[in-house]
Amino acid sequence: MRTLTPAPGRSRAEAVPIIGNHVAVNSGRWRLAVVAFAVSVIGVLTWLATSEDALDVGDKLASVTGAVLALAGLVVGLLTLRAGAAADTSGDPAQALEDLAGLVLRQWEREAGARGLTRQDPLDVRWASTRRPVAPSAKDVIGPGVVAGEPLRLKLHGGVGRLADALFELPGHQLVLLGEPGSGKTSAAMLLVLHLLARREPGDLVPVLLPLASWDPAEQDLDAWMAQRISADHPDFRARGVHGPGLARALVEKRLVLPVLDALDEVGSKVDAVRGIARVVGRNSPFVLTCRADDYEEIIRETGVPVGRAAVVELTPVGAREAARYLEAGVLEGDRRWRPVTEALLREPDGVLARALSTPLAVYLARTAFTPLTSDPADLLELPTSSAVEKHLLEAYLPALYPCPENPRRWLAFLARRLAARPQARNLGWWRLFLMLPGPRTVVGASRGLLTGAVFATTILLHGRLSDQPVFAVWWLVVLAVGAVAGAVAGALAGTVVGAVRSPDAARLPSYLVASWGRAAGGLLAGGLAGIGASALADQLASARTPLGVVVTTGSIIGIGWSSQALAKPISVNAPVDPRGGLAGDRKATIFVTALATTTITVGLSMWTWVEGGLDVPALVAMAGLGLTVSCVWPLSGAWVDFTIARTWFALCGRLPWRLLGFLEEAHERGVLRQVGAAYEFRHQRLQQHFSR
Repeated sequence: MRTLTPAPGRSRAEAVPIIGNHVAVNSGRWRLAVVAFAVSVIGVLTWLATSEDALDVGDKLASVTGAVLALAGLVVGLLTLRAGAAADTSGDPAQALEDLAGLVLRQWEREAGARGLTRQDPLDVRWASTRRPVAPSAKDVIGPGVVAGEPLRLKLHGGVGRLADALFELPGHQLVLLGEPGSGKTSAAMLLVLHLLARREPGDLVPVLLPLASWDPAEQDLDAWMAQRISADHPDFRARGVHGPGLARALVEKRLVLPVLDALDEVGSKVDAVRGIARVVGRNSPFVLTCRADDYEEIIRETGVPVGRAAVVELTPVGAREAARYLEAGVLEGDRRWRPVTEALLREPDGVLARALSTPLAVYLARTAFTPLTSDPADLLELPTSSAVEKHLLEAYLPALYPCPENPRRWLAFLARRLAARPQARNLGWWRLFLMLPGPRTVVGASRGLLTGAVFATTILLHGRLSDQPVFAVWWLVVLAVGAVAGAVAGALAGTVVGAVRSPDAARLPSYLVASWGRAAGGLLAGGLAGIGASALADQLASARTPLGVVVTTGSIIGIGWSSQALAKPISVNAPVDPRGGLAGDRKATIFVTALATTTITVGLSMWTWVEGGLDVPALVAMAGLGLTVSCVWPLSGAWVDFTIARTWFALCGRLPWRLLGFLEEAHERGVLRQVGAAYEFRHQRLQQHFSR
């Protein structure tokens, strides 16, 4: 069995040297923690040495320090165990290569099933060498062994199932697949990846399907982008995964990955993208590229040179006979509803209906739209033009999928219109939902401020009730209104300022898995120690007497800022494979750091109150409420909060359902949407255009 092996000069499982990625990063963090600890110790000792009540304060501080050190020991132990578990396989490229093959196989088997591409009798889409002036000569494609008189263009042809064979037969294993809109380029690329994986042997190249829409060739070279996409789509190759991003980059740079680059026409700068691809793959690195035929011809006309030594093939229109065979396949026994349509197709292979059903998208729409037994495909025979047939299929598509299509149609139309208004954000990523709001950053900022004001007002009410003070509900409502309005105004102003200095479409999924719970706790601990020491040292330099609670609180707030910023650090790719898992991870991270922040501030303020004059239950409640209010400044920057705010607004206005992710998952299962990483897209741009009307 023929397989794709690495380029000459590289072994199948070459021992890729990893330049201590994990070790270097972790060493840097722990060096920072050691410095923070040293600063804190010096600061606190200096403070104690000059304090009048050093013994009393030192005794209280020792109790707090003991608890902190116990927590530190627990964190260090957990991180050590985690690092030891990851160290066994993080540097093994052979194992990483096999794991990547399994991950890619599961990813695209699931997506192929959602698109109906795993049926036993699929639509046989044909392809052949293109006649467009975009391909290199046969001598360039085949190499110096070409014989005299070889035709200028290779005569490659076959069905989609033979694409893998054609790729094997090409000496350079380089192929460009062209097609018209709706011709099935993405489906063909997906099936090609599955066929390559089916015949792959251990150590062979791993084909990876990578949609190009998220690549900006002006900002990233192709290798860096591919490595980041692998890390984003497969958690095992993230910073806290089994292998890590360094190994993903090494596999890409060693050409152990066969990139199947889909939809060049969706890249912003297409010419730069072609040049970037040619620069990386050269003439010997295997790759597959798909693009709309007209766009690719225009690109090559502008660049003047082909891409590497890639053979260029083009998907051909679906023939009338093949469309008829596909439409009658898979129906119930005795169902003859398609017989008039198939007879008309065979009778008039160049007629109106045959031209309308000449693309895989149109045939799929027809088969889906007339799935209900109450429908009659013969209605298509009465339509006068191909455009009328297409319009009828699009109108009948959603009612065939949903028993009550009114709400899904309204929701999909809203999403399609919002996506059309923001061409830069072509997919439905949950972390970008808030960008669909009018004045997104202002609305989100105002909503956060309103929530913070409400928390503060509720704290005042509870404190008054517990301390037996005459607090009436009307006063609580007044405080609630004032706090909410003030918070909303402040949040709106802050959101407006942020929106003015940031790109309106700059919304990226946080790398919540990179910031594990251990890292968050470690960041909080290191930041708190540094802050305590720095605050104590500054207090002595200023010759002031500051209560211990103020020092602890100040340092804790610094630590909260450190750890929450680490959790909210963005990555410049489209993140994890599972949208629901991505949302759950960010939600957990946000709740975790909010709880840490609230607890730390509450403890610091309570210590201050205790030292100054005692602590009772009402005061403790007040400190907890104040801690929660203050913690809203940082932890509520999580993408989950933005998503929740946007989803709430849209649901209240009737634009989207409350269970938005559930609706998107169902639309994906029914074939309306396709999944790309953690985001969804409409199955085809033609569907999006139809719904946006």
